[in-house]
Amino acid sequence: MLRAPARGPRRALLPLAIGIGGLAVAVGVQLVFDPFRTHIPLCVLNHLTGLECPGCGAIRAVHSLLAGDMLLALRNNALITIAIPLVAAGLLTWSVRRARGLRTDLMPTKPVLLGLVVIAVLFAVLRNLPAFWFLAPISYVGG
Repeated sequence: MLRAPARGPRRALLPLAIGIGGLAVAVGVQLVFDPFRTHIPLCVLNHLTGLECPGCGAIRAVHSLLAGDMLLALRNNALITIAIPLVAAGLLTWSVRRARGLRTDLMPTKPVLLGLVVIAVLFAVLRNLPAFWFLAPISYVGG
């Protein structure tokens, strides 16, 4: 009779190890690439309409965080800058629970998910209004 392999702590932490590997690659790219000097047109909405989506400026925000400049990161994308430590704490909690063999449900409840969508939409609307110029990302320098 064949048995399913045991789910020990090592196998339970495989998703965390993959995530850490991906994070290491992302950090490496951010350390050698300066998004303030080179423009990468990733946002189709911004390219077609000129409007800033909730993710616009995220690459520059992460680059600023890795350089230790929290204010510049907040200025480029406050939503991402605030979300990064919250997501990291959630993933750490998930990893610890998974390693201990406890329930590991990553999906937030419907009210929490709805709240996050409302926050993202509100952020997108506000950062495109002239009165909230400080929420729009800083443009890149270059030509």
